[in-house]
Amino acid sequence: MRKTIILILFLIVLLAGCLGTKDAWPATVSESALKEEGWVSAGAVQKQSQTQNVAGATVKINTAVMNYRDDVLAMNITKQVQKLTGITPEQASGASQFTSQLITMRLVLPGGLSLPSGVMDKIITSQLEQMASQNKIRDFHETGTSKITLASGKETNVQNYEGYIDFEGGSIKIRGIMAAWPDSGSNIIVFGVMPAGDIVITSRQGKPLSVIINGDQESGKIIKMIQNVN
Repeated sequence: MRKTIILILFLIVLLAGCLGTKDAWPATVSESALKEEGWVSAGAVQKQSQTQNVAGATVKINTAVMNYRDDVLAMNITKQVQKLTGITPEQASGASQFTSQLITMRLVLPGGLSLPSGVMDKIITSQLEQMASQNKIRDFHETGTSKITLASGKETNVQNYEGYIDFEGGSIKIRGIMAAWPDSGSNIIVFGVMPAGDIVITSRQGKPLSVIINGDQESGKIIKMIQNVN
């Protein structure tokens, strides 16, 4: 009943024609959290606009997307690959693509209204599919949910995922994390992906070699990044 009332009020205000959609601003991870865990921003903020159908009304949504990566893990992976295989640092740097990554997305609706749950679910599903496709993740599936407390004191649900990325000579198990919550007249969606364990590569001699990854530690880092998004 409460969701129905909210949707009705949303449509009444929207159809009144008095709402404009503000420009979206990025949902950023605090500098202190980035520095403490060795993470960095990867590229500039990306701003876009999209439309969604809400109960028959076309609504403009402005978005701002930021990308982050675990730079310490990226360098660690590169050094391990170089040491194990004897290839050059430049050649080994390609393995850094398997480092942990985080995407933050802020969505702004007309009048700063919050997204109805059905529209939010649709956007989340689309973004998860896009993330899996871009990272070439197969068998990407949900494994459960948990709760975390954000730096603001707000509690939010976290959905956990698992899958695999294949590469020449082997594959790697990965974990995915997604969380979403309303914030200051907008909605924030956060997606994280990380290696869940050691990366097994094949040497020139055909011998399997392991790049050591602490999956639990990486999971903890991503949770900390999400907790410090604002």
